[in-house]
Amino acid sequence: MTTQEAKLILQAYRTGSADEADPFFTEALELARIDTDLGAWFERQSAFDQKMVGALESEIPPAGLRDAILARKTSPLALKQSKPYRPLSMLVSLTAAIVLFVGIVSFHHGSGRMTVAAFSREALDIKEQGKIALEKMSSDPQSLRKWLADRGAPSDFVLPQGLKGVSSFGCQSFDIGGNKVSLICFDLGNNQVAHLFVVDKSALADASQSSLPQMHVDKGLAFATWTSGNKCFVLTGDNVSKEKLQKLI
Repeated sequence: MTTQEAKLILQAYRTGSADEADPFFTEALELARIDTDLGAWFERQSAFDQKMVGALESEIPPAGLRDAILARKTSPLALKQSKPYRPLSMLVSLTAAIVLFVGIVSFHHGSGRMTVAAFSREALDIKEQGKIALEKMSSDPQSLRKWLADRGAPSDFVLPQGLKGVSSFGCQSFDIGGNKVSLICFDLGNNQVAHLFVVDKSALADASQSSLPQMHVDKGLAFATWTSGNKCFVLTGDNVSKEKLQKLI
C-alpha cells in the first residue's frame, strides 16, 4: 500500500468508533504507525475531524426556544405588529421565485448544462479538497465497473491507452450538477496516483467532437480533458507531472 492509498482510506476513518476494529483500515493504520510523515498527517487529520465534531456538538439551541417561537407566532401582540398586506410586494416576491425556478430548471436542461470548464473545476475541487474517499476498493476493473453501474454512474467507458493494464485500487461515484460522475484511481507506482473522472457527454453543453486531449495546469496541478465516444474525461493525479499525464492518454 502506498502513502496516497493510505491517506485515501484514512480520510474515512472515525477515531473512537467501530472503525478501530474494522479490517478495512488495518493496513493503513499500521502504515501510519511506522511512517513518520504519514503518522504526522494522520494526527493532524484526526485532530481536525475532532474539532469539527466538537464544533457541531456545541451548537445546542437554547432551552425553551421552540416554545418561545410557537408562542410568538400565536400571540395577539405578534399578530398586531405583523406587517400589513402588500399585494405589490407579494407579486415581486412571486416573480423572483418564478425566475429562480426557471433558472434552476434551465441549468439542468438544454443550454443550462455544465461546461467542460465547470466539470473540470468540480473534479479538481474534489481532488484538492480531500473529498476522495473511495467507496469500493478493488484491483479488479470489472468489479469496479459493476459497482459504478449499480449506482447509475458511467461504467461502459474506454480507458485511455496509457492506463490499460495499470493497476486500479478503488472507485467512487459523485453527483455533479445533477449528473452522475465516476472516479477510478490508479496506482502508478513511486507514490504516484492517477484520478480519472468520467461523465456522459450529454451532460456537457460544450463537449468537444474531437478526441484529442487538452492539457492544462491550474495552480501547479496538471490535468487533461478529452472526449471519447459518448463520454468526457478529466485526468489528474497526485505527484503526477503534465508530461506523465500525456503518456497516460
